[in-house]
Amino acid sequence: MSTLAIAIADIHGEIEVLEKILEEHPNAQYILIAGDLTNFGREKEAKKVLAALERRFPQSNLYFVAGNCDTVSARNVFSRHPGYIEGKCAQILEGRAIASNASNPLYVIGCGGGLVHTGLTPFERKDEEMASSLQAGFLQCNFSNPSAEQKEGGPKPLIVLTHTPPNGTYADMRHMRHVGSSSFISFLYEYKPLLWICGHIHEGRSIQAEDETLVINPGPAAHGSYALISFEQREGSYHAVAELRGI
Repeated sequence: MSTLAIAIADIHGEIEVLEKILEEHPNAQYILIAGDLTNFGREKEAKKVLAALERRFPQSNLYFVAGNCDTVSARNVFSRHPGYIEGKCAQILEGRAIASNASNPLYVIGCGGGLVHTGLTPFERKDEEMASSLQAGFLQCNFSNPSAEQKEGGPKPLIVLTHTPPNGTYADMRHMRHVGSSSFISFLYEYKPLLWICGHIHEGRSIQAEDETLVINPGPAAHGSYALISFEQREGSYHAVAELRGI
């Protein structure tokens, strides 16, 4: 049995477009959001976006990080939501038929914000700071148990959710230059997660296999772009396929 998830990024407060995307897939069980829920909005806008999401998805099926355009006020609202996984690890698929059991879960970790660039957006960070946050989330996952690993040679049962893309991928291409995080691409090659979902670079809309990892930049949801992901467990290993969509 497969599980369907919607991956989006860069909502930028466009709630009507977001709702149209959600209406397209009433059978989707999870939504994974790679930042910029608001467009420099404060508490009121952050609550409106979360309310729109929660009308369709229960809190336990919603995971997200903040983007560089999400203000401190918005992030304070996000931090009170159980699906906000900045520097955290969560186990998904709990209680579902697809889920294996406690010995072989699927995890999701997150890190938000954009790399320091102009200093004009409210959530810009040094690469080392983002690396530390992502590593903190990873260390919370129970990968010390050998049974929680994929079969040798396959990806780790892990979804990474970041606003900034890994450097050197299609997802971080802007004006023919790679502008993503060097620490993230190092993490990808060291730990080989199953999926890496990111955003931030609107021009980097893509799906790409990078080593053992499927890297997805669904494009800006504010413009109607998103991705569908289907993942399942077969013979002890997780597998995923994805498709770019738009409205």
